[in-house]
Amino acid sequence: MGARIAVSVVFFVNGAVFASWATRVPAVAGPLGMSPGELAAVVFGLSAGAVTGLPLGGWLTNRLGSVFMMRASLLVYAGALAWIPHAPSVVLLALSLMGLGIGNAMLDVSMNTAAVHVERAHGRQIMAGFHALFSFGGLGGAVVGTAAASAGIPAVTHMAVAAVGLSCAGLVASFWALPDPGGRAEKKQRGPLDRRLVLLGLLAFCTLLCEGAANDWSAVYVQDTLGGSAGVAAAGFAVFSLTMTAGRFAADRLVASVGAVAFLRGAGALAGLGFGASLLWPTPASALLGFGALGLGLAGVVPTLFSSAVRGRDNPAAAISTVSTIGYLGFLAGPPIVGALATAAGLRLGMVTLVVLALVIVFGATAAVRTAAG
Repeated sequence: MGARIAVSVVFFVNGAVFASWATRVPAVAGPLGMSPGELAAVVFGLSAGAVTGLPLGGWLTNRLGSVFMMRASLLVYAGALAWIPHAPSVVLLALSLMGLGIGNAMLDVSMNTAAVHVERAHGRQIMAGFHALFSFGGLGGAVVGTAAASAGIPAVTHMAVAAVGLSCAGLVASFWALPDPGGRAEKKQRGPLDRRLVLLGLLAFCTLLCEGAANDWSAVYVQDTLGGSAGVAAAGFAVFSLTMTAGRFAADRLVASVGAVAFLRGAGALAGLGFGASLLWPTPASALLGFGALGLGLAGVVPTLFSSAVRGRDNPAAAISTVSTIGYLGFLAGPPIVGALATAAGLRLGMVTLVVLALVIVFGATAAVRTAAG
């Protein structure tokens, strides 16, 4: 097994583990008798875990190496998944989800760092391809989880089997990853290095804010604002997810052909103008096309930002964790920001936020990437 395939397997496992939880939320929440408000508060544990795990993952990966941290994070991540359906109370479920979020975030940093080593060995950007495997893992995990739920398989059984099987696959694959012993301390630097990570992080913030808003509001927008059926509303999110997955497979080749700056400009323009056009012509059909353009445009942005952030760095984990942390704040902020605007002026106007932020990528790409190269 080559190093590229090995790291791809870990990306797939990451997506599949998370989908294994996401598809069984009702089965886990039902026995505890939680209200929607309590469930929302409990799920916040995931976000709290991610915010904690991203910087922690960067620090530990620098010192212990990406391969060691992939293995350790897989055990934390899969262990949390297996324990979740056993949580006997709302508080312990929230703590379990926080553990899942920490494991997910630490695995995210370590596997992206491992991907950087493979990318450098190839001498060109291949990061988006890894992220495509993460998306496929999510789709695969969702299919299996849906089938398990439909067949009446208890969440305890499904999640335990998924945790053991997926963690074993990731652990075995990690033995073919490129060696990275760690033991490096991040040097304190100021000026252009700090500024470049902030700029790249802000573009990741814009991208993930759009992604988070599309995840939570696409179906509501199509059904409640545009009058689409429940099936068409669900298709809005499906189209967004599928075009994002497909776009990640094409992104690396496009970056190699036109360069990172031109790619980011084109990606932001496709996302912003494509989705913006659908807002000017508000029908369910145009919304599907708009979400398709949004997903396709945003698909390769974050992987390209990661590749730009680590260029010329001896220890990439800190850069990835910094850009990821800033970006993830956008993922958290997106749904409530759009929701607040929807409450004040309607959801259609709230969705204009996505157009504005996509166009920020167009105009910020040059400064961010050229600063990163400096």
